[in-house]
Order: sequence, then structure tokens, then C-alpha cells
Amino acid sequence: MLSTRLKRVIAVAGLLWAAFGLPPAMGYWCLVIGTLSEPAPEAIGTGLAGLMAVLLTVGVGFVFAWHAWNSLRGKPSRPLRLPAAWLLWASIFALLIIAASGLFAANFAPGLFFPPLLLAAAATPPLLALAWFAEGQSEGLTWRRGLTALAAGATISVAIALLLEILFPAVILALVAGLTDVALPGARALLDALAGKNIASAIANPGFVFMFVELAIIAPLAEELAKPLVVLPLLGRLARRDAFLVAAMAGVGFAAMENVVYAAAGLPFWAGILVVRATGGAIHPLGAGLVGLGWRDVLRGEPQAGLKWAARFGIAVALHALWNGGSLLVITLAGAQFFGEMPPEIGILGLSAAGTTLAFLIVLGLFALWLGRYVARQGAAPEQLLSGPQFVLADRSVAIWALACLAAIVPAGITGLRLLMR
Repeated sequence: MLSTRLKRVIAVAGLLWAAFGLPPAMGYWCLVIGTLSEPAPEAIGTGLAGLMAVLLTVGVGFVFAWHAWNSLRGKPSRPLRLPAAWLLWASIFALLIIAASGLFAANFAPGLFFPPLLLAAAATPPLLALAWFAEGQSEGLTWRRGLTALAAGATISVAIALLLEILFPAVILALVAGLTDVALPGARALLDALAGKNIASAIANPGFVFMFVELAIIAPLAEELAKPLVVLPLLGRLARRDAFLVAAMAGVGFAAMENVVYAAAGLPFWAGILVVRATGGAIHPLGAGLVGLGWRDVLRGEPQAGLKWAARFGIAVALHALWNGGSLLVITLAGAQFFGEMPPEIGILGLSAAGTTLAFLIVLGLFALWLGRYVARQGAAPEQLLSGPQFVLADRSVAIWALACLAAIVPAGITGLRLLMR
């Protein structure tokens, strides 16, 4: 599939990257052993940082070098088959959350045992989404393509997205005079409003607007552009379904890394963060798959490939923007406990809005799951994705889940938020 020269470059680069990670790998165990007697937050932070450094250097480098070497030798790779059973994936995710919660509460060697469980729990929801898309069958998604796309999505795609997310606001700040003078004080005003004022001032202040633009506009544009770039050399040579799934696997790696970052940033609430983010586990794989499918058409020179790419990119960005914007709104409306006591002015109005928004996020996540399976089955053109006659639910269970969400999730969300804020 790839040229011999490119395979050699990948193999050498993988070996060099793995060698670069040997020092942190050798020091990782020393750090973990040294934190066995420390409290959970400090030990977990050290252990998680060390484990991530090892996986993202030695682990990723080994994956690149090993599979490039096997490809140079002409050794075939077996298809990657993921079980499509919902109950199995849900059980795995629940067991990981329960086991990690027990270790966290017991403070039993948290720096050693908690980080691997957290990483596995963070990667399970997007893997579930990919398994749902593929329905457990994909000859084109091999172990070689899947693991390299996963590793590249967790490293190269994340680095590209971070660079773009820094450059885009910098350009905007340079073009709009005086916006920096508004953004920084506005961010401080947002925290003050969440900590002790009222919901109206929290939403209306410039800090919220700036954060909303960053998360709901800039981040979706940058991330949806960055995720499938790592598999671009492969996409033009793959069938439509295989191109979608390989690009989606890069999105799985990206989503796993993002979940870990969010969970680590809010470590006292890590379980709730992962559970909430699990409802949108299909967003990143779907977006990467859609844009990757668009790149595949462009590389093959198909008719109107540019317009199709733009349509798929627009759908991916729109779903991502709705998810990020809704998540920020939930935190702003009902997340004042993260910054202080909940102000009485928020009351039931804020809780109702937060519960409704949470219901919307769950329905959005279910729609992303359906759309991903539909695209994997049909390889539909963008203009067909939302058209009427083709809008047939891929599985009866999705309809049942959607109906349950619409009937029960709003009051359940309000009740849960009330209990959380006691």
C-alpha cells in the first residue's frame, strides 16, 4: 500500500521515538515506587504522567517500527475484529469504573494500579463506537492499520490539533484589536460569577463567550481537520468502508487521549467526567471517519470530491460543536460546585436547563452512533446523510434507547444534578 521508502522512514522514526522514551520508561517504576506511600491525588498524578510518557513514546514508537518492519517483509496482517455486543462493552466500562473507584477510595497503591484502569476506561467508549460502526466485521481494518492509526491519532493528531488550537485564536487575537484585554478579565469574571454571583452574569460575561468560541468553534474546526491527517497516505488506496473505519480508528486514539486529559484535570470527579463523556463516545470516531472518507474521494479524483469533503467536514464540525457547546453549558448552568457554593439565584431554572442539555447530549451521542453505522454500511454521499427516505434506524435497540432518553433523562438528569450539588 505504502511505498518502500515511506515504510523505511516510518520504521526508523518509530525506533528513534521509542529510544527517546527509554529514559522516562526506566524512571517510571522508580517514580511509582516512590509514591506508594503518598496520598491518592499526588500518587495518581505522578503515576499517570509517567505511564502516559511511556505509552506515548516507547509504546507508540514500537507500534510504528514493528508494523512498518513487518510490512517491509511482506508479512500480511490479520483483520481486526471488535465484538459488537453492547452488553459486553458496557460491562467492561462499568467494571473498569468500579475497580478504579475502589482503588481510589481505598488508596491502595493508586500510583501503580489506578492509571492503567483510567486509561482503559477512557478508551472503552470510543472503541465501543467503532465496534458498533463496524458491526464486528471489517476485512480492511487490519491489526496493522488499526494499531498504527490508533497510535498516530493519540500522538500526531493531538499535537496537530493543539498547534491549530493555539494558532487560530492567536490569529483572531492579532486581527481583533483589544480582544486580549477583554478575554483575560472576562475569564476571571466567569469564574467569579460561577463561584458566587448568578447564572445570568456567568453566561453574559465575555469570558463565557470567549470560552464558548474556543470550545464550540475553534476546537471542532482544528480537531476535525487534524484527526484524519495521520492516515492520509492510506485513504486513497482503500475502499469506502475501510477508509471510513481506518480514519475512525485515528479518532478513537484522539478521543482516548482527550478523555484522559479531562479526567486528570478534574481528578476528584474523574468517574462522573468519564461517564458523561461516554455518552458522546462516537463523536470523535464519527468525525474522523467522515472527514477521512472525504479525503479518500479527493485523493481518488472522484466527481465533486471537494464539495463532498466540505459537506462531510461540515457535518463533523457541527456535531462536535454541538457536543462541546452543550458540555460547556451544562458545566456553566449546574457546575458551580466546582468553583464554590452554588448561588441561590441559579435555583431550579439552572438545574432544569442543565438536565435538558444533558438529555440533548445523550440523544446527540445516540444519533452519532446511528450515523456512524449508517455510513459504514452504505458509504453514503453527504447529501444523503440527513435525507428523509434513508433515515431508517439501523437497530431496534437504538430506537428504544432514544425513546427512553426522551421520556426519562430530563427528570433523571435534574435529580442527579440536585444530589450532586448537596
